[in-house]
Amino acid sequence: MSYSYFDLKTARELLPWVKEKLKMLKTAEINAQDALINGKKEYIRLYSIEVESILKEITDKGIIVRDVDMGLVDFPAVINDRPAYLCWKADEEDIMYWHYVEEGFRGRKRISPRDQILSYQ
Repeated sequence: MSYSYFDLKTARELLPWVKEKLKMLKTAEINAQDALINGKKEYIRLYSIEVESILKEITDKGIIVRDVDMGLVDFPAVINDRPAYLCWKADEEDIMYWHYVEEGFRGRKRISPRDQILSYQ
């Protein structure tokens, strides 16, 4: 299922799945690097296909992977009646930040009760 935007509840429900997919991405990336170092060129293509497949699974749900190494992911949202992203990094326990589309990662703000995040309900 693809989402045009996420509310906080839906993004949080998908977070365990996203975490697992990011672990799989990291493993495939490490395997590809090891294959390159060890001269096993035939495996590099397989791992590259695996990476593409995992990224497609994530993006098919409407989730944006910004940085695999950081584990930085954005969930499109509507916050305070404007296009925005619920923003999560792999070292964070939960989705606790957001930013407007034009602000990027540096514009992250902590989610507060004052923020009006458009919900499906």
